[in-house]
Amino acid sequence: MNTRIWGIIGGVALVLALLSPLVLGSAQKVERLFETAEALYERSDYKGAIEKYKAALKESKKLGTKTERIDQDFTTLANLKIARCYYELGESSKDDRHYQNALTHIKKVVFDAEVAIHQEELTYLWAEILYKIGDFDQAKSKFLLLIEKFPKSRWVEKVLYAIGDINAKQEHSNEAMNAFQKLISEFPHSDLKAEAEQRVVELQYLVDNGPVLPEPPIPNPEPNAETMYNSASDLKQQGSVHAAYQLYTDLITQYPDSKYVRDAYVAKAEIHLEAEDYVNARLNYEEAIYNTDDQEQKIELYKKYQLTYLVPVYVDQAKQYNSSDELFVKARLLRKEEQCLAAAEIYEQLANSNLPTEDMVYALYWTGRCYRKVAPSNPNLFNKSVNAFKQLIGNYSNGSHTIEAYYYLTLVYTEWAKTPGNRSKWQLAINTVEDVETEYINSDNVKNRGWLSRMQELKEKAIQKLEPLPPPPPPPPDPVPDPRPLVDQGSIHLGRGELEKALKKVRQALDIDADYQGAHQLSSAIKETYYGRGWTFFDEEQYGKAITAFKNAINIDLKFKEAHCHLGVIYIEQERYTEAVKALEKAVEIDPGFKEAHFNLALAYLKLGEFEFARNAVTAALEIDPNYEPARMLIEFIAD
Repeated sequence: MNTRIWGIIGGVALVLALLSPLVLGSAQKVERLFETAEALYERSDYKGAIEKYKAALKESKKLGTKTERIDQDFTTLANLKIARCYYELGESSKDDRHYQNALTHIKKVVFDAEVAIHQEELTYLWAEILYKIGDFDQAKSKFLLLIEKFPKSRWVEKVLYAIGDINAKQEHSNEAMNAFQKLISEFPHSDLKAEAEQRVVELQYLVDNGPVLPEPPIPNPEPNAETMYNSASDLKQQGSVHAAYQLYTDLITQYPDSKYVRDAYVAKAEIHLEAEDYVNARLNYEEAIYNTDDQEQKIELYKKYQLTYLVPVYVDQAKQYNSSDELFVKARLLRKEEQCLAAAEIYEQLANSNLPTEDMVYALYWTGRCYRKVAPSNPNLFNKSVNAFKQLIGNYSNGSHTIEAYYYLTLVYTEWAKTPGNRSKWQLAINTVEDVETEYINSDNVKNRGWLSRMQELKEKAIQKLEPLPPPPPPPPDPVPDPRPLVDQGSIHLGRGELEKALKKVRQALDIDADYQGAHQLSSAIKETYYGRGWTFFDEEQYGKAITAFKNAINIDLKFKEAHCHLGVIYIEQERYTEAVKALEKAVEIDPGFKEAHFNLALAYLKLGEFEFARNAVTAALEIDPNYEPARMLIEFIAD
């Protein structure tokens, strides 16, 4: 076996060794993180506990991780623990945002919880939080549900007291006394018994001695609710999505008992779907399910709920930001309506408030992008865009959008430089790229290299605007063909982001020496850069450019499975399902263990109406990873 083959084997082994901690999970690590979280919870360090529970949950999702030793349904348990921590933070701070965070984690798992004790704890905690935030009707409904499903629950006596208290607050004195009396008779040794007895005495006095006035008739909410719903639907149809969303929200708040509440939640879910905000779409479908007693409607809504999982999966893609905060929703909808200036002002308002780090990074990033979008028609806004990106880079250098912030900062400078009196901005664009090169030139992240390559193109254009480059002198004649100068020239082109020129030099070098290792290494670097560019164009929804970039990568390496998979994903987005099938079949042919490609292939077949092929493909994905959530939802959807 020659040296080259041994080198390749060693390289592959090294890559596998480096990747294994990122891909393969460790049950022992999950246990350690979970035990640490439990200890922090016992010490009332709820923020620290949340961090460790989340880390344990993330580790548990990796391939090969077995968590049955901890719990039969570890995902549900971890989310329950996180929700409990947020509840305790809400109790100590009286900040409703902690309660809302708790509700988010409860709703993630409550519908799929299989372990009875988890169902019981989730139902109680959900009801308790609603009770704390003053949503009494919903709280009472959940408390009654807990008693119905878990009559021997350890929470029943507290539930009875809470139901009594809610009825007392709502001036339903008889119902309140009934709940307190039930607590007294069924739990004679309860710590709450004395207080319940006192409440009964007080309520009886009010009934006997207070002015007995008939309860005023409750006005029929339906006419007003129907008017609001129809108005919102008209606004949505006219393209005023944000105004429609706000009106649906107002309907739910003002008329919580109306039959139109379910439809309002569905409409909000559809708006989130259009904005590709699948998490919030799922939450609104869940609320719609809870607001109907019609079993057929529940089945239809559950099918729509499942559909929020049925989106193409992008390998190695970072989790997209999804905030339930009202201002973030409003700004996202304004972006969808291309009202970028209004969106920018909201993001700027958010960036000037007290936000968690992830939210702050997101707010600054979109402040910069939205102001940049409208700056060509109002050059004064270029400065606002620059300030947002500089603040993000300066204060959150390890944030999820840092490399993109550098790219857009460079782009803002190049666009600003084209306006009268701002020629100096070309040099700022060059300086920005040089700063990035220092930090990211050796990055192993393929997306970072893609963004860097696009910045280097902008840098070369800026250099030419300031001082046009002289044409390179022709190479001196060489009696003996040598591939090395060609590879050196190709490397220079690559550093400038000139990928086609770099690839031409590689091919010329390989024509001289097909085994020259330097040419093959440069070819691999060009391939990865095309792939990274494809990612960046995909992020910006520039699908045509993304397709070209991925195809260029495949032309260099026909077995580049990730590029084939990404082509399939884009074709699904563009409803080109036959082409998607071809690309994804190639990906799974190259690597039969590529679960994301199997899943996307199932989606493409499903869109074509080939249900048996879709079932086979998603089954293959589940054989690779039985806990693969999107595939589990898809197989259920096909079965339905």
